[in-house]
Amino acid sequence: MQQQTKTYSILSLIFGILGIVLTFTPAAIVGLILAILGIVFSSIAKKKEGKNGFATGGFVLSLIALILWVIVVVIVGLVLGAGFLALAALS
Repeated sequence: MQQQTKTYSILSLIFGILGIVLTFTPAAIVGLILAILGIVFSSIAKKKEGKNGFATGGFVLSLIALILWVIVVVIVGLVLGAGFLALAALS
């Protein structure tokens, strides 16, 4: 039997992991892009390669990275907004 390569599944898993890690760094926008690519590659993998653990794991990790990115952006926005309000109150 010939083993089928699961390139899209493995890519989605790698992009999901990198998306989570990069969300908490100054390169967070790269984490967002990788999370989106991870979701896209996992859906391609499910269509072309059939359902497997790598594709499902990649989808879940990419989705978590996307949710974490949104949470981080909201928190940063709230902190910056509070800082600007405090500066405005001082003037």
